[in-house]
Amino acid sequence: MNQYMEKRNEKGFTLIELLIAIVVVGILAAVAIVGIAGLTNTGGKSACTASADAALAASAAYYANHTQTWPAVFTDMTTDTPSPEYVAPTGASFPTTTSMKVGSWTLVMHGGGTTTNTFDGC
Repeated sequence: MNQYMEKRNEKGFTLIELLIAIVVVGILAAVAIVGIAGLTNTGGKSACTASADAALAASAAYYANHTQTWPAVFTDMTTDTPSPEYVAPTGASFPTTTSMKVGSWTLVMHGGGTTTNTFDGC
């Protein structure tokens, strides 16, 4: 019987080793998912803020190029010829009001009068 045990050359992993490996991979995946979720929330906020800054700069350019009048709506800044002052983000939609919707956030332009436009909604 002892000879048989010596000749038996087992290869592979035990069930305990496999379970430990699965648990470790699960813990690492859980940590990664929590970290990535926080980054996506921050990214959306940053995209909205960047669009608001770009729209504010575009409204200033519109004001300078159009006899000192502020744009009434976003589309005023996007349809100029030969080139628009503002290029909307991919997926942006312009309703008839002064707001622009991109994905899950809405950027709203207040102004169109004699004061500087303000942008919010992020």
